[in-house]
Amino acid sequence: MEIVKLKKRGLEKVERGHLWIFKDEIEETISDRNSGIANIFYKDQFIGKGLYNGRTNNALKFLTSKDEDIDINFFKKRFVIAQKRRYGLSSFRREINSEGDLLPGLIVDRFNNTLVVQIRALAFESLKDKIIDALIDLYSPSSIYERSDFESLPEEGLSRYKGLLYGKEPQNEIVEENGLKFSADVVRGQKTGFFYDQRDSRFFVKKIASAQKALDLFTYTGGFALNMASAGMKVDAVDISQDDLEIGRTNAKMNGLNVNFMLRDAFDLKDLGIYDLVVADPPSLIKRKEERQKAFNMLSNLVDQIFDHIEDTGHVCLCSCAYNIDAEMLEKIVLSSATKKMRTIRPLGWTGLPMDHPHLLSMPETNYLKCFWFESFSKKIL
Repeated sequence: MEIVKLKKRGLEKVERGHLWIFKDEIEETISDRNSGIANIFYKDQFIGKGLYNGRTNNALKFLTSKDEDIDINFFKKRFVIAQKRRYGLSSFRREINSEGDLLPGLIVDRFNNTLVVQIRALAFESLKDKIIDALIDLYSPSSIYERSDFESLPEEGLSRYKGLLYGKEPQNEIVEENGLKFSADVVRGQKTGFFYDQRDSRFFVKKIASAQKALDLFTYTGGFALNMASAGMKVDAVDISQDDLEIGRTNAKMNGLNVNFMLRDAFDLKDLGIYDLVVADPPSLIKRKEERQKAFNMLSNLVDQIFDHIEDTGHVCLCSCAYNIDAEMLEKIVLSSATKKMRTIRPLGWTGLPMDHPHLLSMPETNYLKCFWFESFSKKIL
């Protein structure tokens, strides 16, 4: 059993509901292993239990203030709480959202009777069987599939794994959203197969779409593009992945929609046309605060190009799924580019994480997604 003794700073974080404890917030660790379930103390006072990983700077993730076994019953209790807060939502949803559901390092996406699991904490790897047994007991799924095949590991010591954990090999699932159908490939698609976190943003774009021309950058499998096309817009959709574009074409055909899917780098808009509405939802870009300038430069270049391809009066959405790119930074990028391009900006609003992606007010890091919607006016028409 691992024992972790906190400094006062670490205790204060736990008391205000922050679940991550870093090495410089730990007084002492007594352990003969690199990872496991740790008993947490402040001086001689028991504080709770957490996930310990001695290989990473983010060494401790707080789990519970109770002296309880982290077993199948523990997971079932947490899963029941997650089920209750999602009552009435579609069976296509995020079921467990890591810290937001008080299970840091565990993500479960639900595709009706298929569950897709992603383990992002080393200490959970040894508890995988208990997690799976709890999911089987509560959900009776036909399949449980793991997609812990990260491009970059979220925690030192984790192993990349992808494969069937229970039941039959999952087939492509059909997700229904906003009156549209999307084919989700949970085996070969990005992350867990479908980006549920952009649900509210896709609903928003459908509300502001009009019978004009739109551009969907980093389209993946056509989420924004199909919503705009269903509102009557003529849509170009750009992505660098041929496999994702093929699924996008399948999605468009399944919904009886016409979208022009284009294989190209979405950071390069050269030779594209002029649009009334542009949505840009790039990948995370950065993982660390020290890389903020790199992200600022990349997004600034992208927005500069968007303003070159937008009508004198047009709508734009700029998204970021990186916590270290905050709302203030996005607004600064847009305003800086608008000044260079002789544009006036009128904000329309923000969209972010939907109901099935809860975050903690005590952990700003968990509120990672932000999409800035605005109108752009060329100063020559003012």
